[in-house]
Amino acid sequence: MILFFDRSIGVKIPTALRLLDLPVQVESHQEHFEQDEKDDVWLPVVGDWEWFVIGQDYKYHLLPHELTALKQHRVGCFYLWGAKARKWEKLRVFARAYDRIVDAAMNTPRPFVFRVDRIGRLKPVPLP
Repeated sequence: MILFFDRSIGVKIPTALRLLDLPVQVESHQEHFEQDEKDDVWLPVVGDWEWFVIGQDYKYHLLPHELTALKQHRVGCFYLWGAKARKWEKLRVFARAYDRIVDAAMNTPRPFVFRVDRIGRLKPVPLP
């Protein structure tokens, strides 16, 4: 299983997670795409690779092109709490939610979007 951290997360958290030797593979946006690559360009690629997106944009399901990419390329996406939080807080939220994220990724048919709240709970986001 591969977790893909989009550019909204940056590279420090994925780098730290790799040092922890998680039982999942961790990739970051900047390793595969230009920093300013449009979401509706990279979402289909990541979906076709069957990677799971971890991001903080909270909008993929609201924008027409991104929603189409989510659906057509069967993307599994998790919106991580803390867009304006310090990196340590973001990492703590991810750690709290990690087991739930893995479980949802393995057991939820794609496409899907979950919102990860501050204490690590997952809440499904309906796709229009």
